[in-house]
Amino acid sequence: MKKVIIFGATGNLGKEIAKELVKQGYDLTVVVRNEAKGKSLSDITSKYIVADVFHLSNHENILDKQDIIISALGKSVSPNDQSKPTFKEVDYTANEGILNLATKAGVKKFIYVSAFHSEKYLHLEYFKVHHDFSELLKQSGIDYSIIKPPAIFSAFIDMIEMAKKGQLVHIGKGDKKTNPIYEGDLAKITVDAIHKQNSVIEAGGKNIYTRKELNEIVQKGIDNKKSIKTVPLGLIKMALPMIKLFSKNMYDKFAFYIEVMQHDTIAPQLGMMSFEEYIKMKVNG
Repeated sequence: MKKVIIFGATGNLGKEIAKELVKQGYDLTVVVRNEAKGKSLSDITSKYIVADVFHLSNHENILDKQDIIISALGKSVSPNDQSKPTFKEVDYTANEGILNLATKAGVKKFIYVSAFHSEKYLHLEYFKVHHDFSELLKQSGIDYSIIKPPAIFSAFIDMIEMAKKGQLVHIGKGDKKTNPIYEGDLAKITVDAIHKQNSVIEAGGKNIYTRKELNEIVQKGIDNKKSIKTVPLGLIKMALPMIKLFSKNMYDKFAFYIEVMQHDTIAPQLGMMSFEEYIKMKVNG
């Protein structure tokens, strides 16, 4: 039985990957920040290691006897995420530390969840750090698989709370298209990549939506009587310099939002669940 260790297992995607690994019979260990996080995954696995991903030099033996690493580690793009570490610190530096230990431990496979078209937007911190670590992984000599979704459904959870309060807004025309993927579908693709040598896998959902349609699906699922207001894209662009003065993290997030709102972001349609089904599942519990 192959041994797999996951970083980022308490996130929405990480949990689904952990479930899929157990389902497929792998010997699973998860890395968590504290005991409480480890116990929160007890219904999936009882094997966890408490470690600070920013100080892995204190845990040099953490990867001993592990065959496969999966990193779903990444900073959230949610405006509600108030954590201090930057995209570079989480998505690049922490993963670099994992990779260094993996090389020393002789790990056979490293799977990394990156971002679709990260190579096209290197002027943005979010995409640059994903791309830079992907390139580092390719050069490491370890068998790799890099998974590149345009977005996962759980990234839209904030919209549910906004819809309940009547605060959901369209940014600009909302006419650009994308196909986010359900994290459960992406988890299966990620685990299946264990058998795909030195691969880059772009993976989106089965349906393509405009940004405006995604908003409307959420609002309809929550309260169809509330309207969705429109905020001009140019207005948010004008606010960016001011946002940067107060918070570099928030600036990087809004710069990311503005960029993706201006382009079609459509990955190969590999997912099975529709966004409508996901919102219905979340609303109905």
